[in-house]
Amino acid sequence: MHNMNQKIENICILRTSSLGDICHMLPFINTLKKNYPNVKITWIIGKNEADFLGKINGIEFIIFDKSNTWKSYIGIANQLCRIKFDILFIMQVSLRANIISLLIKSKIKLGYDKKRSSDLHSLFSNKKIKNQQHSHVVDVFLSFLNILNIDKENYIYKWKLNEKVSKEDLYEKFPYLKKKYFLLSPCSRSSNRNWLVDRYIKSADYICEKYGLQCVISSSSDKKEKDFVKKIANNMKVKPYNLSGKTDLHYLLSLIRHSELLISPDSGPIHMATCVDTSVIGLYGVTNIVRAGPYNSRNLCIDKYQEALKKYSGLKFEQAPWRYKNNHPDVMKLISVTDVIEKIDRYFFEENKI
Repeated sequence: MHNMNQKIENICILRTSSLGDICHMLPFINTLKKNYPNVKITWIIGKNEADFLGKINGIEFIIFDKSNTWKSYIGIANQLCRIKFDILFIMQVSLRANIISLLIKSKIKLGYDKKRSSDLHSLFSNKKIKNQQHSHVVDVFLSFLNILNIDKENYIYKWKLNEKVSKEDLYEKFPYLKKKYFLLSPCSRSSNRNWLVDRYIKSADYICEKYGLQCVISSSSDKKEKDFVKKIANNMKVKPYNLSGKTDLHYLLSLIRHSELLISPDSGPIHMATCVDTSVIGLYGVTNIVRAGPYNSRNLCIDKYQEALKKYSGLKFEQAPWRYKNNHPDVMKLISVTDVIEKIDRYFFEENKI
């Protein structure tokens, strides 16, 4: 990939989802704005993701609504057909992103390297970033900026969001919250990433009994997730505060922000926690923590990814593709209660949080 020397006035960013990756995008956005303060920046983003981020000064959102795909394609085409961008960052690998990229006029269309390309992604870009096979998503996103002559020493690792729900708002809506609580978010969008119910119970009870914190459990309104949470809540020794399905993204962000600690498998809330500087004990086995762990809490996470690679796929770490997932149904069983308790004690003792 060659760096650009031409004057840059108009940039388009294509990244519609997911929530975790939208959080991962924030250092890229902050670095771009700092180094190119006078450039017009257009971001094609999902409807829910845009609502979560709220207004960002200097960024114009073009909304892609997945619930109305064809209308969204037409809307993007109508809004952007007369604009010629200096560069388009194609930061999503999907058929949908490929189609959207065809609707955008840009001299340079920068995408992923071929090793990390899928869904014919590489055919829709005319420049590629350099291969960084075992790098975190945040660092890979930032590497797109090399084409603009932005060096690593100028990267801004900043995630701060405009929080719409204050602590007062949170406690008014949920008055049974105590002053100190930890948050258990036990469900991932991919259910095979979820840990075992009985092990969640033992770990949550341990914190309640040893450290005197209230347990708050959250999930989406999805019936399977709510049923999963109910099994945990109904069998804990210390009754938790079950907020499953009761928070939108803004209240969830505030709930995470004011918690002492979050425990969760790889999921959106883990990366929301990075945005509000809340520590995370992440449970990783299916996905690669090097690529998708909570950026500032990777030392607190349980990482069974490489062990699962060897046991269930016969692969060495260096052999696994960047997005490879261990989808064997027994992967999360590799994480023991002892593993999690060790991280809990490390957090509370070594970091002097209690």
